[in-house]
Amino acid sequence: MILRIAMVGFGNVGQEFARLILAKRDWLLRTKGLDLEVLTISTRSKGSLISKKALDLDRCLRLIKEEGTLVGYGPEETKLSASEILVKCDADMMIELSPLNIESGQPAIGHIRIALENGMEVITANKGPVAFAYEDLHNLARSRGVHFRFEGTVMDGTPIFSLVEKTLPGCELLGLSGILNSTSNFVLTEMASGRTMDEAVRIAQQRGFAESDPSLDIDGWDAAAKIAALANVLMEARTNPKEVNRQGIGGVGQVDIEKAARLKKKIKLIASAKRAGDKVDLSVKPELIGIESPFWSVDGTSSALTIRTDLMGDITIVETNPVVTQTAYAVFSDLLLVVESVRSGTIC
Repeated sequence: MILRIAMVGFGNVGQEFARLILAKRDWLLRTKGLDLEVLTISTRSKGSLISKKALDLDRCLRLIKEEGTLVGYGPEETKLSASEILVKCDADMMIELSPLNIESGQPAIGHIRIALENGMEVITANKGPVAFAYEDLHNLARSRGVHFRFEGTVMDGTPIFSLVEKTLPGCELLGLSGILNSTSNFVLTEMASGRTMDEAVRIAQQRGFAESDPSLDIDGWDAAAKIAALANVLMEARTNPKEVNRQGIGGVGQVDIEKAARLKKKIKLIASAKRAGDKVDLSVKPELIGIESPFWSVDGTSSALTIRTDLMGDITIVETNPVVTQTAYAVFSDLLLVVESVRSGTIC
């Protein structure tokens, strides 16, 4: 089986995904009878490519590393927009890895809608479409008989959505709570060791997991998008990040950290979703936690989520200090699930 792929976005996750499928090519052919061909790569600032046959991913990665651009690849270069490429290309699957737009989830939502309407399977690690338009996109995928997968949108490659979908049939989700933003958790951990917030942010930026403008993390927007995405999929919340009661960690000072320590507590940025009658209430805010909390030892860039159910009680899953490989793996695992589902004639 040959699976032809259109990629939208070729940043850190996209490049790591390309490296992953190159490394797994022989394994995929041997164990799955599957050959992956990337036909298009669309980027906002690094150039775009479209081809009738497989692009040379080694060459793409080398150009990005050495030149910072795909310009110079050859006649496959195009000035078409991502949307135009999706309409024109012959891909079976679109992988959407563009940056989050916290205002609206666009243009990623538009990319996904075009791909679904053109009969493509869709995988994304962009939380915006799930946080802003999950129900619409889910229904569109069903109406076209294709898949819409998004495991990499929350907690990197940790199988949160698959865990609930595949292993908790019959359970009603009563609530969710967790540490969902790595940067803010790292900053709070560093502040507890004596650093200032500015110092902690600079270290996070130097290590490459905080943006030059860290406001989406510090102000709680990233966590709000993630808890909205979780609530939309797992609790049918029909919400968006702007409806989350949000308070970031910008107001947390060293005095607060020291006071918490005297009380034998820690401050963590906790995202939560709780059923309240027919509604789901969502919040993101700094909270004091004690040693009895499942989040007590979740420090640094680690994250965690507690799933509260009616039949299984509380289940907590922890991801320890992830790197970009975990997010790329989430895309890869979604791809394998889609392939198996297509082969069996079902919708996963």
